[in-house]
Amino acid sequence: MIARHARSRLALAALVAAAWGSAAPAAQPGACETITVREGDPVPANACAVNVVPRDPGPAGMLFGGPEWVPLDPQAMPGVFYDSASIKPLSERPAVVAVTVAWFYAQPRISEANGQSYRSVTQPVTMNCSANTYTVYRTLHYAGENATGSIVESPPTAGIHDAPIAHDPVQRKLRGLVCPAGGKSTRK
Repeated sequence: MIARHARSRLALAALVAAAWGSAAPAAQPGACETITVREGDPVPANACAVNVVPRDPGPAGMLFGGPEWVPLDPQAMPGVFYDSASIKPLSERPAVVAVTVAWFYAQPRISEANGQSYRSVTQPVTMNCSANTYTVYRTLHYAGENATGSIVESPPTAGIHDAPIAHDPVQRKLRGLVCPAGGKSTRK
């Protein structure tokens, strides 16, 4: 009986030694590693691939699946969409709503700032339904279609603060979809 246990322990020791010896080799210096950063954080200079995760994980601290892109105008080119899951009332009086808008291009575009190509753009928009104005704080250019892939650039959006909705056909259409009727609060 002791010999049987000794053989089992010897076999187990041989398996452990084999597994230990075949462990993955250490990363070579200069090897490409994918770096994960929160949206808005700086990207390390030595990163060759970057995953960007949202800074705000959403309600209850959970990250949700991808956006639910809905066409704003099916006939528009480039395709203009809004994320139906991103619509959040920020206040009732005045009626203010946040929503993310995206443009999806059929052909890649080239960034004037860094020469990289991008296929889609998103803009978080704050819409003051009561005052008929909108504000855009940032613009994100994505390498992939449908706002996927790495962020190529985030150019400044100077001058889009409390802009009149009436001057922008995209914002007019968006207002009709995300604002309460008449821009007023739904409560009485």
